[in-house]
Amino acid sequence: MKSRLEDIKTEAVKAVLQNFLDTWNAKDLAGFMKDFAEDAEFTDVVGQVALGKEAIEKQHHFAFTVVMKNAAFEMSNIYMREVVDGLVMVSANWLNVKSQTPTGQLLPDRNGVIQFIIALDANLKAQIRLVHNSDYSLPYQRQDSFLA
Repeated sequence: MKSRLEDIKTEAVKAVLQNFLDTWNAKDLAGFMKDFAEDAEFTDVVGQVALGKEAIEKQHHFAFTVVMKNAAFEMSNIYMREVVDGLVMVSANWLNVKSQTPTGQLLPDRNGVIQFIIALDANLKAQIRLVHNSDYSLPYQRQDSFLA
């Protein structure tokens, strides 16, 4: 992990990221949601945007109970920096194993990049404001014929 933050801010952000990982892997939806701001946004790997905490919870209920119910998620190459005072950007690579289709077909291991915007208040309480998740795995071959 690389951080350009003060140590105390790094620790606050690391705690949020660890909770994200632990609760994702446990499929603990209530615990997963605890660090999201009410007006947070989450763009998932297929480009679906959930606006607000309630929508993010619905989005992840499906993932945790259907397509990711047996999956494991890990992050590496974590990099964090403060964009402006109190607003931290985190970027990380991820690996997802044992995900499946909605019909239960096991998918190959997948990988991608995830980016967070995390707000830190004066007391260093951290809240996830924005997540963009991209999947590098190609489910099909590139079709150059679609390009003009």
